[in-house]
This record gives sequence, structure tokens and C-alpha cells, in this order.
Amino acid sequence: MFFNLTLFLTASLLMVACGTVFERFKLPQAAVVIFVGVLLGPAGVRVIQLGDLEHTLSELAVILMLFSAGYNIQWPHFTAAIKPGIEVGLSGIVTSLVAGFTAAYFLSKDIDEALYVGIAPSATSIGLSVALMSHASVLKSRVGQILLAAAIVDDILVMYLLSITHASLINDGGVSVILFSLLLSLLVLSGLSGILCVFNALIKHFSVDRFIDFRRSMAIAMAMLSAWVTARFGLSPVVGGFVAGAVVAGFKDQAAGGGNNGNTSDSGYFAGISQFLSPMFFLAIGLEITDINLQDEGLLHYALWVFTAAVIGKLLAPWVLAGVMTVRECLLLGFALLPRAEVALVVASVGLQQGHLSHHGMIALVLMTLATATGQTCPHFGHVSLPLPCCT
Repeated sequence: MFFNLTLFLTASLLMVACGTVFERFKLPQAAVVIFVGVLLGPAGVRVIQLGDLEHTLSELAVILMLFSAGYNIQWPHFTAAIKPGIEVGLSGIVTSLVAGFTAAYFLSKDIDEALYVGIAPSATSIGLSVALMSHASVLKSRVGQILLAAAIVDDILVMYLLSITHASLINDGGVSVILFSLLLSLLVLSGLSGILCVFNALIKHFSVDRFIDFRRSMAIAMAMLSAWVTARFGLSPVVGGFVAGAVVAGFKDQAAGGGNNGNTSDSGYFAGISQFLSPMFFLAIGLEITDINLQDEGLLHYALWVFTAAVIGKLLAPWVLAGVMTVRECLLLGFALLPRAEVALVVASVGLQQGHLSHHGMIALVLMTLATATGQTCPHFGHVSLPLPCCT
């Protein structure tokens, strides 16, 4: 067991060390590390096994990853374009969910798997989308502000959908169970958010957030406790981590000590933790895949359908604003919404762990994530020149 754990941690650290290589060649680290896990695990050379301890470490890693994702939400950007952002975000979730569900159900005839395949592509990678818009020099434009707001809506609602699906399928019930899970998820997440808001307000009131180590320790503790609470109510613990990060993000603009330096350093600190721990989670995903054959036409067919559904879902989303946006703005926003990353893989991982997502479905989602994440590096897109008005 100790030898297996050592190999697992060594492989994770090597993937962290290769981060600069991934960045240099514009490779999405998540997808690459998953394939390394597949090669090292039961589906490959069988060097590493995913035991209980390795699984626990990967769970802690993903909780902190989702906390960091929530913490880096820029709420001012959300309020700057709240109405069109909500409309595009909701449209993107509905179109992606319907397209993904339809494609997966058509191929697998499994409603449970189709739900996870539909939910996974619904979330946009804020980090990759922001990089894309910055490269196109339109991040501060109307389209850029709508993108940021829509991406926030995506992440929040996808986490909520994941919590509902997780609770519903665990209980294996009908419509009544789904409605109960819908209400339970809403109550638990609302109550948890309220408690976290009160706790953060008390920290601000007593000015104890001036102490950097204390502030960061409390934030991590809130992430872990929130994950424990959501797990106790039958929801996915990763949802609790994300909620904790999103709530803390609402208070970071008023961080004690004045200025934005503390906020920036905290964002970098949590992003660094996420970057350090994320290979552990993605490696575990690869180790969970025990059967894969890339020469299987059924697998490639599945992946192509999922990728097509993921692209169509996001490209259609901005057209809900066709009356107030030009065709070129809609196309730009649609392409900017395409990249998927950690959230999609987290949803897929939860489905695989629950036994509701097949290995074919998991690999199809990994390939979809790889394709959409790498597609944002297209050099021609960065040179698009659009006469977009800047936000004021």
C-alpha cells in the first residue's frame, strides 16, 4: 500500500513539474494527466492502483480545486452584465444539456448516463474563455462582460444540477424523489450559503482577517466543512467546496488591510494550491478507467457525437440576444463559450464513481474537454477585429 501511494504521489508531482511544458505547447493539463493515469492504471501497464487512501487524497484535491474556482469568481463582472449574462448562461446550459443528453441517450439508451453527459458540457471554463477574449482584445467590451457573467451563471447552475442529479440517482427514485432532491438541494445550499455569509461577516466585523495565515486557514476550513455538510445531505462534496469559495469571493473585495494586494495574493495562493493538487485528482480519474480501446469505433463515434453536441450547445446560446447583438458579436461570444475544463471533468468523475457513467462516456467527455480546451488556442481567432463598444 505504501509503495502504491508513493508511486501515486510521485506521478502527481511529476505532472506538476510538467506544468510549464503543458503551458508551452498549449496542452490542457487536465486531459493529459488523465491519459497518463489511464496508461499507468488498470487499462494500461497496471503500475498504480487507486486504493482508498489515493481516492481520499483525490477527493480532498478536487474540493480545494472547486473552492479555488469559486473564490476566483469576479462578482463585479457578474453585476456589470447581469441580465444578458443570465440569459446567455441559462441558454447555454439548456442547449448543451439537451444536445448532450440527446446524443448520449441515442447511443447508450441509458438515462442516467445521458444526464451526466448532458450536464458535463454545460459549464464553460472561465479561465480559458478569459484568456481567449484577452487574446482577441475584447475582454472589456460588451461581449467580454457578458461572457464573464454567463460563465459565472454556468458554473453555479451546473453545480446545482450536479447536486440534484447526485442526490436523485443515489436514492434511485421517481419524480417525487427528483422533486424532493430539487427542494433539498435548494434548502441545503441556501442555508449553507447563509451560514457562510454570517461567518465571513463576523470575521470582517472583528477584523481578524488582517492576519493572512488565519484568513487563509479559515477559508480552507470553510471549504472542508462545507464539503462535509453537502456530503451529509446526500449531495456531492465538491458542490460544498465551490459554494464556500463563491461566498468567500463576495467578501474578498473588502479584505482587511485595504487595497487589492491581499485579495490578489490570496487568489494566487489558492490558485497555486489548486494547480499543485489538481494532477492528483486527474490522475485518479485515469486510474478509475479500467477498460479502454481507442480503436473501438463505438468509442470514437460516441466521442464525436458528444463533441458535436458540446459545440452546438454553446454556439447556439448567444443567439438568445440576437435582437440586441450583431451576428459577429454572437459568433464571437459563442466561440468564447466553447472551452471546457475542470468542472466538466468533475461532473464526469462523479458520474463514473457513482456507476452511472460508463468508461466510454467518461473517455468521450475527456476527449471533448481536450478538443474544446485546445481549440481556444487557434491563432486565427486571436486576430479577429470587431468594432465592439467598451463597457463603461
